[in-house]
Amino acid sequence: MSSARQDQERLRGLLRVVDNLPAMIAYWDEDARNVVANASYEEWFGLSPGEIRGRHISQVLGPDVYLKNLPYIQGALRGEPQLFDRTLVNQAGRTRHTLASYVPDVVDGVVRGFFVLVTDVTPRVELQRVMDEAQALAKLGSWDLVPGTSAVTWSRGVYAILGLDPSAEPLELSTLWKYIHPADRHRAQASLEEALQTGLPYQVDYRIVRPDGSAREVVGRGRPILGPDGEVAHVTGTLQDVTETNELARELARTNADLRQANDLNADVIAMLGHDIRSPLGVVRFNLELLDREWSDRDRVDGELADMSEEQRRACVSRARQASAHLVMLVDRILALSSIDSGRVSPARERIDLARAITETVDEIGLTDSVSADFGDGADAIMFDRVHLNQILTNLLTNAVRYGEAPVGISTRREVGNIAISVTDAGRGVPVDQVPQLFTRFARTGLRQAAVGGTGFGLYMARQLAEANGGTVTYHPGRDEHGHEFTLTVPAIPAIASGGMAEWVPPFAGGLDGAVHFVAP
Repeated sequence: MSSARQDQERLRGLLRVVDNLPAMIAYWDEDARNVVANASYEEWFGLSPGEIRGRHISQVLGPDVYLKNLPYIQGALRGEPQLFDRTLVNQAGRTRHTLASYVPDVVDGVVRGFFVLVTDVTPRVELQRVMDEAQALAKLGSWDLVPGTSAVTWSRGVYAILGLDPSAEPLELSTLWKYIHPADRHRAQASLEEALQTGLPYQVDYRIVRPDGSAREVVGRGRPILGPDGEVAHVTGTLQDVTETNELARELARTNADLRQANDLNADVIAMLGHDIRSPLGVVRFNLELLDREWSDRDRVDGELADMSEEQRRACVSRARQASAHLVMLVDRILALSSIDSGRVSPARERIDLARAITETVDEIGLTDSVSADFGDGADAIMFDRVHLNQILTNLLTNAVRYGEAPVGISTRREVGNIAISVTDAGRGVPVDQVPQLFTRFARTGLRQAAVGGTGFGLYMARQLAEANGGTVTYHPGRDEHGHEFTLTVPAIPAIASGGMAEWVPPFAGGLDGAVHFVAP
C-alpha cells in the first residue's frame, strides 16, 4: 500500500474516532471560517460537517450565541486559550449545558486559527443543581482543599452561609479565616492543621461573622484523603449553618427545664399539702366536730350546755381559729410562690412603722412569749409591701422557733443606706455544705428541719419577696457551733437633705403619724 493511501486510511480512522466522540470538535481558521467539524455538530445544529465546512462561525452558532461567544473567539485569535460555560438550545429544542474550550493554533508565532472542543455537561450541571438545592435546604456547604496550595473549591452553599456573592469575591482559605469569630478562629485553624498533620477527620463548632455584622453558628467538618505515599493529598469537608437548630435545642432545653421545674413544684406542693396542711385541717375538723357533737347531744339547763364549760368551748374555738390562721398563712405562701414563678410580683409599697409591724407579726403568729425584740437604732419607718413584710418576718421567726433553739430574738439596726432586721437563735445553724442551697426552692437544710419537716420554700419565697421590694435576705453563721442569724436588709427612707423643703404626706391607714418627703430646692 502506497504512503499516500496509508495516510488517507489513517485520516479516515482519525475522523471516525473524532466523529464518535461525545463532544463537538472543530477547527476554525484565522477568519473564523470552519475547516473541519465532526458529526456531533450535525446532531446539535442540524448541519452535516460538509454543510458546515467553509461557513463563518456566526452562521453556525446563530447571531445571539455568536455575540455571546465573540469575546472568547477574539481571545483565541489573539493566542489566548479560552474556557467557559454556555447554556444552549439544540436542534431538538432541549436546553443543554456545555463547557467550551478554544485552543489557539499557533505556528511560528502566528495564530493560524483555533481548535474547538465543546462538551455536553448537562448531567453534571443537573447533579450540581440538585446538590446545591439539597445543600441550601440543609444549610450546608462543601469544600475541597489541596494542602500546600491556595487551591480551594467551595460550593455555593459555603458562600450562602458566609453571606457572600460567589461572583463578587473569590474566596481563598486565608480569606475564610477573617469571617470566623475572633474568639473561635484559633480553634478552627488548629483543627484543620491537626487534620493535615495526622490525617484524621475532625469536627469543630464555631461562629462566623458575615459582612453585614450578623453572626451564625456553624459546624465545620473535614476528612483528609491520603495519597499513595501516605501523605494527605487533599481534604474534603463541609460547613453547616446550625444557628436555628442550636436555638431550637436551647429553647427545647429551657422548656424541658421549665417543665421539670413545674413537675417538681407540683410534686413538692402536693407533698406539702399532704403534710403541712393536713395537720391544721385535722385540728380545725376535730374541734368543730367536738363542738357540733356537744351541741347536738346537749341537755339544756337554763339554755346552757351541760357537758362543756364556757372555757372549754372557747378553747376549742381558739384552737380552730389558730389552725385556720395557719392554713391561711400556708395558702398565702403558695399564692406568693405562684406569683414569684410567674413573674407577676408587684409590690404595693407603703410607709411602714417597722417596730409596730414587727410587734404585730410576733403577736399574730403567737410567739410573744418565745421571741425577744431589740429595736436599737434601726426601728425607723421603711417603704415596703406590708403583706410581703409580714410573710418574710413570719417565715424567719417561725423557722427560728421551729428549727432553732432558744433564745430567739429579733433586732433592728441602721446600716449605710439600709435598715437591717435580724432574727437569731442559739441552734446549730445550717451545715456549711448546705448553705449554697439555702435559698433555693424546696431546700431542706439542717438536722432539725429534716426531722421536723417543712415546705422547704419559705426562705426561697422570703428572698424573692425581699428582692421584689428592693431588699434581700442573707444568712450569717455564728462564730462557733451555736448562734446564727438571718437578716432582712431593706433600703432606708432617705433623710431630708440640707437646704431642701419638707412636703406633708397624709397619714396612712392604721393610725400612722404623718411623714415627710424630701423635695429638692
